[in-house]
Amino acid sequence: MNATFDLLTLRSALFVPLADERFIARAHERGADALLLDLEDSVPPAYKREARARLPDAARRLAALGATVMVRVNAAPDLAADDLDAAAHSPVAAVFLPKVESAAQVRAAGKQLAPSAARLVAMLESPGAVLAAVDIAKAGGRLAGLAFGSEDYCGALGIASGKAALDWPAQLLAAAARARGLAAFGVPVPLTEIADMEAFSRLLEKARAMGFTGCTCIHPRQVAAANRVYSPTADEIALAKEIIAAFDAALREGRGAFALHGRMIDAPVVDQARATLARVRAS
Repeated sequence: MNATFDLLTLRSALFVPLADERFIARAHERGADALLLDLEDSVPPAYKREARARLPDAARRLAALGATVMVRVNAAPDLAADDLDAAAHSPVAAVFLPKVESAAQVRAAGKQLAPSAARLVAMLESPGAVLAAVDIAKAGGRLAGLAFGSEDYCGALGIASGKAALDWPAQLLAAAARARGLAAFGVPVPLTEIADMEAFSRLLEKARAMGFTGCTCIHPRQVAAANRVYSPTADEIALAKEIIAAFDAALREGRGAFALHGRMIDAPVVDQARATLARVRAS
């Protein structure tokens, strides 16, 4: 596990079904910032136990190849406890906790992970969960991020995928996460697009504009788009460096604000520039 891993700098996390060794064997070649080993939706009920038993070895092998490894556990109570125990004894950097409805769930999962240093990402996938996003984000402890489960949210509302009704919950989740300094993963539509990467990139750009910090990917094709959209452009990097240099010069002259390229620059803008360069270093 990468000790310096920061979820806030994670651009792409590729789901890898633990039920199929073929996907595990080549997962580290896909270019994702992290691999999200999956025990939930991609694993048929009859294979849940087998997939869980595979987790520790798969995580060790991928970590030895230099991958940052995470895992999504099951939400069902009869599976979740054993999944969390397996995660606690595996070299995973984070655990994605599905179907979270309250901060109490996050804290309980954190206690079960006690043997490890793994962080938690709470997946909010229902209207009730989204309405509780502000409280869930305050769970503290191991909580390092929130993720929007858009497909399940659509199902709970009884609406078709991709409707504009997803904009508001996505924005609320991103705001709740960022208000607490947490990472935010997701897009304001389900993650089912795997053919039209231009369209997918536009969705990611919209998500980034909402405050999301990265994206989970259900197919390797989505990884490059996520890495590109969530990486600062050359122009953004150059401007960030210019802002920081100009700010340092202004401070030496006793000024806390100054004009640059027709904009007023002060401490919040400089903080954004520093965050941009931090993402560059991380990626």
